[in-house]
Order: sequence, then structure tokens, then C-alpha cells
Amino acid sequence: MEHALYLKETLIILISAVAVVSLFQWLKASSILGYLLAGLLIGPKALGFINTLEGTKFLGEMGVLFLLFTIGLKMPLQRLQVLRRYVFGLGLLQVVCTSALITFVLLMFNVKLEPAILIGTVLALSSTAVGIQILSERGDLALRFGRVSLAILLLQDLFVVVLLMLISAFKDGSSSLLSILGISILKTTVVLFLIILLGRVLLKPVYRGIAQLESQELFVTMSLLVILIISAATAAAGLSLELGAFLAGILLSETEYRHQVEADIQPFYGLLIGLFFITLGMSVDPYLILQNISFIFTGLLGLIAIKGSVILGLSRMFNIPFSTGLRVGLLLAGSGEFAFLVLSPAIEAKIISLDQGQLLFAIVAISMGVTPLLAMLGRYIDERWVEKETEQSIETHVSECEDISNHVIICGFGRVGNMIAHLMREQMIPFLIVDNNLSVVSQGRLDGYPIFYGDARRTQVLRALGANRARAIVICLNSRKGAVRIALTIRREFPNLQVLVRLRDDEYESKLTQAGITVVRPETFEPSLQLATKVLEATGYVHEEAHRIINGFRKNYES
Repeated sequence: MEHALYLKETLIILISAVAVVSLFQWLKASSILGYLLAGLLIGPKALGFINTLEGTKFLGEMGVLFLLFTIGLKMPLQRLQVLRRYVFGLGLLQVVCTSALITFVLLMFNVKLEPAILIGTVLALSSTAVGIQILSERGDLALRFGRVSLAILLLQDLFVVVLLMLISAFKDGSSSLLSILGISILKTTVVLFLIILLGRVLLKPVYRGIAQLESQELFVTMSLLVILIISAATAAAGLSLELGAFLAGILLSETEYRHQVEADIQPFYGLLIGLFFITLGMSVDPYLILQNISFIFTGLLGLIAIKGSVILGLSRMFNIPFSTGLRVGLLLAGSGEFAFLVLSPAIEAKIISLDQGQLLFAIVAISMGVTPLLAMLGRYIDERWVEKETEQSIETHVSECEDISNHVIICGFGRVGNMIAHLMREQMIPFLIVDNNLSVVSQGRLDGYPIFYGDARRTQVLRALGANRARAIVICLNSRKGAVRIALTIRREFPNLQVLVRLRDDEYESKLTQAGITVVRPETFEPSLQLATKVLEATGYVHEEAHRIINGFRKNYES
């Protein structure tokens, strides 16, 4: 009978997910909203098709781990180093300022100090699962908007340890917040250092030995084991499981096995992340929402207004363009899944009352549900904003390129340049594009590409694009003489930069090759993919990995 019950609940979840999510995708809305609505409908507080959350809750949390592990695979440490200014600058300031403002508002409404601090800090954190899901689906992690959003989310993940220790301190009657904060920072630093050190020493030889056995099942098992062991290690140290999964992905991203691991994990997290959002929807009490609709609506608007304003203001302090800061603020304005992790033990410890907890859960769940809509609003505003910005020269946008390094510069945004940019976005390799066609630049920015108007023949334009910090530059111009001229100028001014150029004939090939410039010709699809292969190799991919990625890209492109 017990097995029959599990089978019935599984069928209900799958049928509701397929029906509702299909409807939302047909409406071109986010699948996240579909999963949340499906969970709300079948949950114990609505139609009551499923009366327990334990089984799906565990599987949903596993889905979040796999999601963050996959993102970590695409973010090697050298790509994260450039984010440190945003992580420990913008991210930390955002959490501190937002927490202080929300705490002050709660104190004005006669909430006690301890729960006010805890609630304020919890609401200052955004949803890593929703935010990264949106950034991944739209290929925005390679853009500045995505990099800034990811940096803030990373700091928020680290800050969860502070919340868990705050609960412990309040529970024990401790009042020394400074000592709590100091211990938290020390513990976080030590744990992260040990995991990264041991991971770099052990992972490569272990995976090399397993790969030699040529057993796919064992390879998949090893990947799952790595995720769970590192997640368990961070959890045991008082950090979050999600942070451990992300660290596991980063450690494996430094090995040559990352693409095989990603392919093995993909089927797991796609299903489990949907279960996570269904579980969140099932935890919402629609009757409680109806009874307190005005309070919840006011709290939701206040939360979005405070967080969005703080992030926008701090972004301007860090010289981030207004449209980008606004878009980041809207994406991260809601609360996140950590609220469920932190508030549940706080309710059990009587720090927060059960009624307060239920209302907070409702605000958090709804804020996560509207996050995709806020992200769409930010994208819409950004598209309208860049129409006005496009006509300005690249020199006015130098600040937008200051935080990027080890990137690829693409000169020319025609068919070949567009294809290479699309590939860079898929692989989350940071890149910038320059073109001297105003209409092409305008359309490219509307499509979300980091493209600027400028003449690549000018050295100051290349410096503004960070050519002295770039990994490679790709020249995809229709003008043969223009391409040759730019290539030779770059070789002279930036001798350490890898230069790749597409030519239609071999008239200048010998001259360019002697100058150390990689030449690909003629202008057809396959040679363009050869050029893209060279770009991947220039960014650090080994030959076999680059060919594996290109083969997958070729299949998707042709279909």
C-alpha cells in the first residue's frame, strides 16, 4: 500500500508538471512559474492531492545542488577571480545595507530586536536557484549583468553561515554579535581553503584512474559522490549544502573531465530542480494569503522596493551603468530559498512565532514566483535604455569593460562573429564585441550581447575593450584589407594577445602567419567552426574538449 501511495503521488506530480509547465512555455513564460503554480494546486493547502512534502522536498533540494554544481563546472577559478571586487565589495554592502534597512523598518513596527535582525538578514538574501536558472536559460552569465548578479549571489551564499550562527547565539542567549560575525568569517575562510586545497590535490588523479577503467556507470557514480561529499563537508562546517555543490563544480572545472561530468549530471538536475519549485509551491497556504492579502502585498512591495533601490544605488557607486544596475536590482529584489532553511529552525527555537513564519514563507514564495516577471521587466527596460545609449562612442562605456579579463574580443558582428558570440555565451566565456555599423550594434545590444560601437583599427578602442587583459581577439570583417590591417596593428601593440583572423583568400595569409597570427579561410560554415575551435583553444580548452563542444554546437545549429 505504501508503494502504491508513492506511485500515486509521483503520477500526480508528473501529470501536473507536464500540463501546467507546457501551458506556461506555450505562453512564453518562465517554467519556474509553472512549477510553482503546479505545486500550489496539488499541495495540501489547496486541492490536497498530496498531503506530505517530505519526499519531494528532499528531491527538490537535491535538484538545487545539481543546478549549482553544473554552474560551477562552467565557472573555473580564473574566471571568478575578476569578480572578487563585486563579491566582497558590492555583494557584502548589499547584504549589510539591505539587512539594516529592513531591520529598522521592523523595529518601527515594534518587532523585537533579535527576530528583526534575523528576518532582515534573511530577506536580504535572494534566490540563488531562481536567479541562476534565469541567467543560465537566457545565456546572461557571460554578460556584465550576469557577472554582477552572480557575484552578489555568491556572497549571499557565504552569508548563510552568519544566519545559522545567529540562530544558535540567540537560542543560547548570547548577545555578542561581533564575536559571532568574527567566528563565522574565520570558519568560512578555513573551510573553503581546505576544500579547494584537498580538491585540487585529489580530484585529478582519482578521475584519471576512473577514466582508465572505461566504466560510464562508475564515472557517473564518482561525480555524484563528489557533489555529496563536498556538500556534506560544507554543511558540517555550518555552511550551506548549495555552496558545497558550487565549490565541487568549480574544482572539477579545473580538470579535463568537466564536459563529460556535465553531460552525465544534466538528466538528474533538470528533473530535480522542477521538483524543488513544485515543493515550494506546495508549501504556500492560499487561504492564509487571502486572509492577509493586504499585509503580504504591502510586505512584498516593500521588500522589492528596498532591495531593488539598494542594489541600484550601490551599483552606481561601483560605476555600473544605470540600466545594468536596474536589471540586477530587479532580478535580485525578491527573497530566496535560504529563508525556508533558516526560518524553520528559528520557528522551532521560538525566536520567530509560527504566525510570523507562515506570513514570511508566503512573502518569500511569492517573491520567488514573481522574480522571473521582474527579470523580464528589467530586460524590457534595458532594451529600451540601450536604444538611447547605442549612438554614444565606446569611450563612454570604458567602465563597463573594467571588470573583465581573460576574455575574447570579437571584431565584426556579421554571420561568423554572431556564431562565435553565440558559442561564447553558451560556454559562459566572457567576451566583448565591437562593430562600426550602428544598426548592427543597436540590434546586438537589444539581443543582450555586450557589443559596442567603435572602429577596431584604433588602438584606444582596443584598449578600452581591455585588449591588454584579453585572452584572444577574433577578426571577422568583410573587408580583407581592413582585417589584415587590424591584425597587424594588434600584433604590434599587444604582442602577447592571440590573434585569429578570417580571410576569404590566401593573398595575405603568408604575411600574417609569419607574424604569429592564426588565419582561417574561406567564408563557409565549417571553416567558421574551425575558427571557433581555435578561439576555444585560445581560452584554455584542450584540443579534444574544443572539438567535443564544436560537434555539439554543429548538431544544435543544423537542427
